[in-house]
Amino acid sequence: MQHRLKLQQQQQQALMQQALLQQQQMYHPGMLAAAMSQQMEPVPGGNLPPGFDTSSCRSVYVGNIHVNVTDKLLAEVFQSAGPLAGCKLIRKEKSSYGFVDYHDRASAALAIMTLHGRQLYGQALKVNWAYANSSREDTSGYS
Repeated sequence: MQHRLKLQQQQQQALMQQALLQQQQMYHPGMLAAAMSQQMEPVPGGNLPPGFDTSSCRSVYVGNIHVNVTDKLLAEVFQSAGPLAGCKLIRKEKSSYGFVDYHDRASAALAIMTLHGRQLYGQALKVNWAYANSSREDTSGYS
Protein backbone atom coordinates (compact mmCIF):
# COMPACT_ATOMS: atom_id res chain seq x y z
CA MET A 1 0.00 0.00 0.00
CA GLN A 2 2.76 2.40 0.96
CA HIS A 3 4.68 1.49 -2.22
CA ARG A 4 1.63 2.33 -4.35
CA LEU A 5 1.21 5.71 -2.64
CA LYS A 6 4.87 6.51 -3.21
CA LEU A 7 4.53 5.51 -6.88
CA GLN A 8 1.50 7.80 -7.28
CA GLN A 9 3.42 10.68 -5.71
CA GLN A 10 6.33 10.10 -8.08
CA GLN A 11 3.95 10.06 -11.06
CA GLN A 12 2.33 13.33 -9.94
CA GLN A 13 5.75 14.89 -9.46
CA ALA A 14 6.82 13.75 -12.94
CA LEU A 15 3.66 15.30 -14.45
CA MET A 16 4.35 18.60 -12.67
CA GLN A 17 7.95 18.60 -13.89
CA GLN A 18 6.77 17.89 -17.43
CA ALA A 19 4.28 20.77 -17.24
CA LEU A 20 6.97 23.12 -15.90
CA LEU A 21 9.33 22.10 -18.70
CA GLN A 22 6.59 22.84 -21.24
CA GLN A 23 6.17 26.25 -19.61
CA GLN A 24 9.87 27.02 -19.82
CA GLN A 25 10.00 26.03 -23.48
CA MET A 26 7.17 28.44 -24.29
CA TYR A 27 8.65 31.33 -22.25
CA HIS A 28 10.36 34.09 -24.23
CA PRO A 29 12.37 36.42 -21.93
CA GLY A 30 13.05 38.84 -24.82
CA MET A 31 9.34 39.40 -25.33
CA LEU A 32 8.82 39.95 -21.62
CA ALA A 33 11.61 42.54 -21.47
CA ALA A 34 10.29 44.33 -24.57
CA ALA A 35 6.79 44.46 -23.13
CA MET A 36 8.06 45.90 -19.85
CA SER A 37 10.30 48.53 -21.45
CA GLN A 38 7.88 49.72 -24.14
CA GLN A 39 4.70 49.70 -22.03
CA MET A 40 2.99 47.61 -24.68
CA GLU A 41 -0.78 47.20 -24.48
CA PRO A 42 -2.76 44.10 -25.32
CA VAL A 43 -5.13 44.52 -28.22
CA PRO A 44 -8.67 44.21 -26.86
CA GLY A 45 -10.42 41.27 -28.39
CA GLY A 46 -12.56 38.31 -27.59
CA ASN A 47 -15.99 38.93 -26.14
CA LEU A 48 -15.50 42.24 -24.36
CA PRO A 49 -18.70 44.26 -24.11
CA PRO A 50 -18.94 47.46 -26.20
CA GLY A 51 -17.42 50.44 -24.42
CA PHE A 52 -15.61 48.27 -21.86
CA ASP A 53 -12.86 50.35 -20.21
CA THR A 54 -9.70 48.39 -19.41
CA SER A 55 -7.85 51.33 -17.83
CA SER A 56 -8.46 50.16 -14.25
CA CYS A 57 -8.62 46.39 -14.77
CA ARG A 58 -6.38 44.15 -12.71
CA SER A 59 -8.11 40.81 -13.38
CA VAL A 60 -7.90 38.43 -16.31
CA TYR A 61 -10.18 35.65 -17.48
CA VAL A 62 -8.48 32.37 -18.41
CA GLY A 63 -10.41 29.96 -20.60
CA ASN A 64 -9.85 26.59 -22.26
CA ILE A 65 -8.01 25.21 -19.21
CA HIS A 66 -7.22 21.49 -19.43
CA VAL A 67 -8.84 19.32 -16.74
CA ASN A 68 -5.39 18.25 -15.43
CA VAL A 69 -4.37 21.83 -14.58
CA THR A 70 -4.43 22.47 -10.82
CA ASP A 71 -4.97 25.73 -8.93
CA LYS A 72 -1.29 25.66 -7.98
CA LEU A 73 -0.07 25.20 -11.57
CA LEU A 74 -2.39 27.95 -12.84
CA ALA A 75 -1.02 30.34 -10.19
CA GLU A 76 2.59 29.39 -11.02
CA VAL A 77 2.06 30.03 -14.73
CA PHE A 78 0.39 33.41 -14.19
CA GLN A 79 2.94 34.58 -11.61
CA SER A 80 5.34 34.92 -14.55
CA ALA A 81 3.53 38.19 -15.38
CA GLY A 82 3.61 39.60 -11.85
CA PRO A 83 2.63 38.99 -8.22
CA LEU A 84 -0.89 37.63 -7.80
CA ALA A 85 -3.62 39.03 -5.57
CA GLY A 86 -5.72 35.91 -6.14
CA CYS A 87 -6.40 32.97 -8.42
CA LYS A 88 -9.65 31.01 -8.85
CA LEU A 89 -10.09 27.86 -10.95
CA ILE A 90 -13.62 26.81 -11.89
CA ARG A 91 -13.66 23.16 -12.92
CA LYS A 92 -16.01 21.99 -15.64
CA GLU A 93 -16.31 18.51 -17.15
CA LYS A 94 -14.72 19.24 -20.54
CA SER A 95 -12.85 22.53 -20.19
CA SER A 96 -12.33 24.57 -17.04
CA TYR A 97 -11.85 28.32 -16.72
CA GLY A 98 -10.52 30.70 -14.13
CA PHE A 99 -9.84 34.23 -13.00
CA VAL A 100 -6.48 35.65 -11.99
CA ASP A 101 -6.24 38.89 -10.01
CA TYR A 102 -3.07 40.98 -10.01
CA HIS A 103 -1.99 43.81 -7.72
CA ASP A 104 -1.55 46.15 -10.69
CA ARG A 105 -2.90 46.68 -14.20
CA ALA A 106 0.51 46.34 -15.89
CA SER A 107 0.88 42.74 -14.69
CA ALA A 108 -2.61 41.87 -15.94
CA ALA A 109 -1.85 43.41 -19.34
CA LEU A 110 1.44 41.51 -19.50
CA ALA A 111 -0.38 38.25 -18.70
CA ILE A 112 -2.78 38.81 -21.61
CA MET A 113 0.08 39.58 -24.02
CA THR A 114 2.38 36.75 -22.98
CA LEU A 115 0.07 33.94 -21.86
CA HIS A 116 -2.80 34.05 -24.38
CA GLY A 117 -2.25 31.00 -26.57
CA ARG A 118 0.21 29.37 -24.12
CA GLN A 119 -0.11 25.58 -24.29
CA LEU A 120 -0.83 23.71 -21.06
CA TYR A 121 -1.34 19.96 -21.45
CA GLY A 122 -1.76 20.49 -25.19
CA GLN A 123 -4.53 23.11 -24.92
CA ALA A 124 -4.03 26.77 -25.81
CA LEU A 125 -5.11 29.08 -22.99
CA LYS A 126 -7.50 31.91 -23.80
CA VAL A 127 -6.59 34.99 -21.76
CA ASN A 128 -8.42 38.31 -21.79
CA TRP A 129 -9.65 41.04 -19.47
CA ALA A 130 -12.17 39.81 -16.90
CA TYR A 131 -15.44 41.69 -16.68
CA ALA A 132 -18.76 41.35 -14.88
CA ASN A 133 -21.40 39.61 -16.95
CA SER A 134 -25.12 40.16 -16.35
CA SER A 135 -25.73 36.39 -16.38
CA ARG A 136 -22.77 35.74 -14.12
CA GLU A 137 -22.31 32.35 -12.46
CA ASP A 138 -21.75 32.31 -8.69
CA THR A 139 -18.13 31.20 -8.24
CA SER A 140 -17.88 31.82 -4.49
CA GLY A 141 -17.78 28.08 -3.81
CA TYR A 142 -14.57 27.63 -5.81
CA SER A 143 -11.07 28.08 -4.44
